[in-house]
Amino acid sequence: MKLGYALSLGVLSLSLSGCGLFAGPPPETVPSMVVPSPSHAKSQWMTVNSAAHSLSLTVIAGYQSHGFNLNGTQNGAMWITVPVHWHVTVHFTNASGLSNSLAVVPGPTSNHVVFPGASTKDLMNGISQGQSRVFSFTPTRTGHFRLASLVPGHEDSGMWAHFVVTDGGKPSLRF
Repeated sequence: MKLGYALSLGVLSLSLSGCGLFAGPPPETVPSMVVPSPSHAKSQWMTVNSAAHSLSLTVIAGYQSHGFNLNGTQNGAMWITVPVHWHVTVHFTNASGLSNSLAVVPGPTSNHVVFPGASTKDLMNGISQGQSRVFSFTPTRTGHFRLASLVPGHEDSGMWAHFVVTDGGKPSLRF
């Protein structure tokens, strides 16, 4: 009797998993981490006005519903390079199901904004899904910083990118 019961449970489990009840979402609904090709990345995420020494950067938290990411990247996979004294305008949108913020900070676990204006407001609580904010700043010194969500636990979960301020050259964005 026990063997028949166990066999019946095994068949039932296999049948239900074949129906997708225990296997998770079907593959076509699993979000993919699609990152634009390097040739397309700059035009999609960054526009540069060399004559005005300014750039506009688009950052989307939770891009393509892929959880803790910035523009589809995690754990520093995105590198933003900006010459010192260039004016930076960031267009930040939260597509994630969780609140997010964005700031340029000196390094891991820091909640000190490096340059005046280089963040959204209310860094610890962030903005809700579907909301957007724009902020502008001018980097006044060179260095290697982070662009990160400062809502507790988010940076540790991978929501950060490298933000490098150089002594010269041109702005760049790479994945």
